[in-house]
Amino acid sequence: MSRKKILIFSLVLMFVFSLALFGCGGETPADLDGPDEQEEQGGGDDSFADLPDIQMTLAHADIDDPTQHIQAASLAFKEYVEAESNGKIKVEISPGGALGNTEQLQEQTMTGEIEASTSHTEGTIAIVYPNIQTISVPYLFDSVDQALEVFRGEFGQEMFEEMRQQTGLRVIGVWDNGGFRNFTNSVRPIRKPEDMKGLKMRTMDIPAHMAIVEELGGTPTPVSWAEVYSALETGVVDGHDNSVPVIILGSIHEVQDYLILDGHVYTQQHLFINDEWFNSLPKAYQEIILRAGEKAGIAGERACRVYRDIGLKFLSDYMEIYEPTLEEIDAFRQATQEPVIKFIEEDVDDPAWIDKILKAAEEANRKLGYTK
Repeated sequence: MSRKKILIFSLVLMFVFSLALFGCGGETPADLDGPDEQEEQGGGDDSFADLPDIQMTLAHADIDDPTQHIQAASLAFKEYVEAESNGKIKVEISPGGALGNTEQLQEQTMTGEIEASTSHTEGTIAIVYPNIQTISVPYLFDSVDQALEVFRGEFGQEMFEEMRQQTGLRVIGVWDNGGFRNFTNSVRPIRKPEDMKGLKMRTMDIPAHMAIVEELGGTPTPVSWAEVYSALETGVVDGHDNSVPVIILGSIHEVQDYLILDGHVYTQQHLFINDEWFNSLPKAYQEIILRAGEKAGIAGERACRVYRDIGLKFLSDYMEIYEPTLEEIDAFRQATQEPVIKFIEEDVDDPAWIDKILKAAEEANRKLGYTK
């Protein structure tokens, strides 16, 4: 990648970051509610004068870059909490895995060593809450809007409540982890399921993801993210799957030739807080924290959308990108969905969640007006 292109790409992202974090019209998170709601919450007055000062940590394992969705969401959370509490709650963001990797941060949030953390996808969550694996049903969602409607709606609230009860992790913000995972490789273009046959494909260490590759005739090979670039460059694996923003983040376009936008799995980010700590807070602080989680989710979502739009244009200079037709996507769905669902049923605690998410996905499309 040339320095010029890196500079242009970075400048464009920095320009749009204000939209990702603050929304249109130069609003800050504290402005988004409107004056009446802000007054009710107490922002700008002395209603918190008698409440204690609180210091909290929000940790994540991703880079300290405000153009990336994890840090964008974290900054939105911090800005809203500190503004609405009149500075009574101070949020320290600890980025870059300084306090541990994603799994360690998840554990530290569960035990209360830290108050909040993000960078959490369904893969890490499945360690403590197996039912989250229902999100890995292949070709389940047609759009990010549909998926977010499901997880910010009744289904998500029910699932996250069960998760809170079982783990002590309260989900207060959700957004997509760059969107949908897509296959890349350097052997041949993938146009139909048969094209995957024999390809060694890096996957995350998520059984459902590995099952998708197996059903398509490929060989799933778990490789840690830190080693993916080298594994692709040296031919340890032929390809991998990831969202467009993460492909760019990892410079995967430097070592891969082909990308198919098949969107086989939607992947999601979650913002956690320790539930016991949350319940110890004054009610006024609890309301601020919950609202801040929503703001963080919106900021992360917007950053991902911007990065996807810019990213596809950027990647087209380096990779051959193929966007399959609906009929071609259906062929991939037919080859994978039923057998992978059976696999997930055996790996979750409560298979009933699979039927629930299938129904929720259909209802979300109807609510959004995509289907009747």
